[in-house]
Amino acid sequence: MKQRLPLRVAYLDGRRFQRLLLGGIARLVGERGHLDRINVYPVPDGDTGTNLALTFTAVGERLAATSTRHAGELLGAAADAALDGARGNSGAIFAQYLQGLSEFLAGHERVRPEELALALASAEGFARSAIQNPAEGTVLTVMRDIAAAVAPGQLPADSDFLTLLTSLLGRARTAVDATRNTLASMRNAGVEDAGARGLLVLLEGMADALQPGLAPALPVAEEGDPSARSSADYSHVGPPEHRFCTECLVTGARVDRDGLRSELARIGSSVVVVGGAAKARLHVHVNDPAEAFAIARRYGKVSAEKADDMLRQERSLKADGRRVAIVADSGADLPAATWDEFGIQMVPLRVNFGGESHLDKVGMSASGFWAELARNPVHPKTSQPPPGDFRRAYELLSSHFEHVVSVSLTGRLSGTLQAAQSAASRVSKPGQLTIVDSKNVSVGMGLVVLAAAENARAGKSAAEVIAATERAASATRTYGAVPDLSYAVRGGRIPQPWRWLAGIVPLGFLLAIDGASGVKVRGILGRSSDRVSALVRLATQDRLLKSGTTPLRLAIAHSNSPELAEALRRACEVAFPNVESVHIGDLGPAYCAHGGPGALALAVQEYEPVE
Repeated sequence: MKQRLPLRVAYLDGRRFQRLLLGGIARLVGERGHLDRINVYPVPDGDTGTNLALTFTAVGERLAATSTRHAGELLGAAADAALDGARGNSGAIFAQYLQGLSEFLAGHERVRPEELALALASAEGFARSAIQNPAEGTVLTVMRDIAAAVAPGQLPADSDFLTLLTSLLGRARTAVDATRNTLASMRNAGVEDAGARGLLVLLEGMADALQPGLAPALPVAEEGDPSARSSADYSHVGPPEHRFCTECLVTGARVDRDGLRSELARIGSSVVVVGGAAKARLHVHVNDPAEAFAIARRYGKVSAEKADDMLRQERSLKADGRRVAIVADSGADLPAATWDEFGIQMVPLRVNFGGESHLDKVGMSASGFWAELARNPVHPKTSQPPPGDFRRAYELLSSHFEHVVSVSLTGRLSGTLQAAQSAASRVSKPGQLTIVDSKNVSVGMGLVVLAAAENARAGKSAAEVIAATERAASATRTYGAVPDLSYAVRGGRIPQPWRWLAGIVPLGFLLAIDGASGVKVRGILGRSSDRVSALVRLATQDRLLKSGTTPLRLAIAHSNSPELAEALRRACEVAFPNVESVHIGDLGPAYCAHGGPGALALAVQEYEPVE
């Protein structure tokens, strides 16, 4: 039988580019976990694979809905989707790389090999120019080397795309392997640059989509290539210079990307600003995300804010013995030290002052909230995190742990649980994720999250952590004292009849959280009422606490009233002789927006020590 020769591919139009890119994206998403595990540069936060997968998933979704045969139009759609969906340092660089390709080839209905070769050199320049301090031995080096491999005069005359991709792959593999010896962080960890490996994987998937068998996939657990498949050794890696990986979109009539990049460089590191004249995405590592967002607002309208705590991510990934990772939204009021100690990943709610959105507890602290409230005439409102924020946390942690348990603000009072469930329906490994409704808010939710984290740190199995978290949710009650309803009325969270009453009679309220029905009014407070005594009395009347001998764990949160919180602590220690511990902290900005100054929250949990 005569062997069939591969077909000659002389050009790529929109349909062919679509097929190649979708093939590359599928290969890249499949390697997500491995790319996460070898990520040590620029910081060892283990998320390059997740960031690239989410960035290119956004591209894939846009391409799947695009039917143009025009190559330039197809690449323009891909670049725009990458800019909107870019995540992390690597995602931003790849978005700018696609932007460079699309601008160079904008008018080309069909692209010939020599034209793509020139476009690759232009795209590398675009990506490099977006970075404040580009480093060699990274994906930028690989981008430069593959462009050089197919530059004019490097390929045989009349080469087709099979020849071009074969040459690209050969040079890319050599360049990627060299990244393990260029920068100290990768030499010490014994791995390649994760972004560089991601580019190679994308090219391999594209080559195989063009000609099946041209770049066969290697399984992640392939023993024959341990240098490319092993996880990073983090023992030589120090803490990140800056704590938060901060990103947002900036839109305007003309966004000065150079000026924005220069300003951000004065406050942080790993600065990348990508995009075009009317829309830019910034990425920067800083210690204060609010400062970065404030700078961005001087250049245009800010949206899609994100700030990941890299120090917490690093501590979480380095933890020994844990099989389960814990995620919670910022509706859980816990001291920052507790989030850090247990490596709990936070997904922040939003606090909105008019058109300005702030990340709860990340882009805005409790003290920052009160300062903004005094300055800003617009009353704040709150909203749940977008599903994409949850999805990123789930995808990242599932690369490093056997299971992820996500604890949510009660679904009776917020759409946060629904956003988490929406994200869960789209993760790549749904069997590795469980969402638990805390049935509580504020410090009550915080105690439920703490119980989950304690069991996870003890090395419990997923089933054991889930069961312990659900028991903690049923054994925890949250109570609140709100001096008046004016803040809740202005925040839009109070039904119309209560709004009318609040405007007529200046009363405060005692509240209790019920897992079945949400908030219940358990008493009325006059202006001179003792909120501390009223809260303690309400808690002691609860049937949950009638046993008397069960160890209790308490948590208190205050709204700009530390003296009231301390008085409540003393009263609780007298009222509950079986108290094991009392945690005190600030009421989060998302709750301050509705409770106002002087609000108090008290949570009581029947404590179940971890064995």
